[in-house]
Amino acid sequence: MEYKTNNDEYVDNEITEEEIKEYDNFDNYKTDIVTTIAYLLGIKDYILYGEDSKFNKEVLEKLKSNDNANVIRYLSILRNEFLRNAKEIKNRRLNLISMEQMPDLVSADAIKFLRKNGIEIVHTTLDANGHIAYVNQFIIENIDNVKNLIPLWVKWEYIKTIFTMPGCYAGINGSMFSSREQQKKTLLQINKERKIIFDNKSFYPWATYLHWNPKKMMDYYGNVLFNDSKFLKLLYASFGDTFKANDYVIDATNEDKDNIYKFIDKSINIAILVDCENVDPYRFVSVFKGLDEESISKIKKVILYDDIHTSNAWDYINEIVKLPIEHKIIERVLENKSLVDIAMTAGACKEYYQENTESLILASSDSDFWGLIENLPTARYFVLNESDKTSDKILLELQKNNIHFCFMDSFAQSEVQNFKNEVLLKNLKKRIDEFNDSGVFEIMDPMELVDTVFNEAFISGSINQIDAEKKSFYNKYIKKGLKISIVEEDEMKRFKMELIGK
Repeated sequence: MEYKTNNDEYVDNEITEEEIKEYDNFDNYKTDIVTTIAYLLGIKDYILYGEDSKFNKEVLEKLKSNDNANVIRYLSILRNEFLRNAKEIKNRRLNLISMEQMPDLVSADAIKFLRKNGIEIVHTTLDANGHIAYVNQFIIENIDNVKNLIPLWVKWEYIKTIFTMPGCYAGINGSMFSSREQQKKTLLQINKERKIIFDNKSFYPWATYLHWNPKKMMDYYGNVLFNDSKFLKLLYASFGDTFKANDYVIDATNEDKDNIYKFIDKSINIAILVDCENVDPYRFVSVFKGLDEESISKIKKVILYDDIHTSNAWDYINEIVKLPIEHKIIERVLENKSLVDIAMTAGACKEYYQENTESLILASSDSDFWGLIENLPTARYFVLNESDKTSDKILLELQKNNIHFCFMDSFAQSEVQNFKNEVLLKNLKKRIDEFNDSGVFEIMDPMELVDTVFNEAFISGSINQIDAEKKSFYNKYIKKGLKISIVEEDEMKRFKMELIGK
């Protein structure tokens, strides 16, 4: 992938030194993605697993058991070693010492693992640069095998590029080395890449190679793998793009989580009341994904006050939230008038007076519930709201009355991606079941079907993010995942549709 060379393309996307300092100052930024990148790039174990390391140990454990990830990691390790130790490798090979006999310069474990997986790196007639060309070729041929390790909301084409070394490949089966002229061009390009590395030594994290636009290597960047937010903003900016999915890479602060834990700890009887009309179900789930299960087990129940016009994701909340759930569908008297807020207010009073629930966590951004808080002042309250739906005036009133609140969208939204996918699949399966029962498939346009499935799930996010998720869903479950066969029942033949993409 070529970089744009017009400097005007980058003016609006430059990351300033002040912004860099901001990314480095917060400990609630997630590190899942940079952990994966660091592992694949071949960052050394003592750095990944060090006592002071901020890399995610759970992610590392999963990567260790993933053969595709280990292929890329070992190839990257060897590339780094060939780049660092080229001169000494050459000297030893003049003394007829094989690669496997240089454990201080070249990883024998990497060579053995790759060989076991059908990748032969060692070529007796090549120097270190020649080996780099072969390593680069194998990386290009295998990098898409780890695409599933990167979330859909991250542009894979940007991630993929950092593992490349453009113009420095051996070609399939060494085809780029088939003539001296091609070989000379390849090795010359590798030497040019060496110069870029040498001229920008401070940029590369732990002296580990990754491909980056040289014009976007700033001295003040510091460690680009410090956290997901910093890495993705810098990566996107290097392509003249802007990373906008901030809510996926920033988790709630420890202070926010501690306030919730303290409220629960001081409660005797506690329940969560949810205004499903005014709460994003995925943001609500992200709260529970971000909190310690044992610490919130004291909550006796979650009551969902729902309406027929909300996301059907509420029907599946019990698969994630491991607490007793009461799901109340509040029927309308007039079609254009919801009764959810009045039902939830009445429910709160019932919980307090009849069920002796003295502590209520209200999940809603609706200002109408201030009336409940004002008129039931002896109850204890904690409010879960959303920053883009809550007025400053309500926040000020909560603060004046010493009522703690926490924005649900401050919890990392990346944690609920699997839940979103499950809801989308259930919506698709519902239509498949309807076809198998009736023989009628109402939506024949495949893209309209995807739009409908997403609309029913009330999936929100940036346009680019939603488009990427829709494209992935279409390719996996519509284009390649639907199978139609002919079955015979009671001497009658009919079509049957199945989902095989899961």
